[in-house]
Amino acid sequence: MKCTKCGLDVPEDAIYCPHCTGDRKTRDIELYRGGAKGGALGLGIGLLLVTIMLSMYDMERGIAAIALVLPIGTFTTGLIIGLVKAKREWK
Repeated sequence: MKCTKCGLDVPEDAIYCPHCTGDRKTRDIELYRGGAKGGALGLGIGLLLVTIMLSMYDMERGIAAIALVLPIGTFTTGLIIGLVKAKREWK
């Protein structure tokens, strides 16, 4: 397979072109760590928002569904942002 950026041959199992990224070996564990950090941060923010929201409103106003969906949404967003950030930091 050829790299679309530099045109040199790239191994089939390579995530990135070794010629464009330099001598540094890219590892999946760095990507997973970035995703875990982002997901944990997003989950923490979501749980904080839910705690504030539940302290302001009672459960009778349909807040239960929002209280469930909000941490899931912030976790997913944080996970994606963490993965993208970790991927961009590879050189």
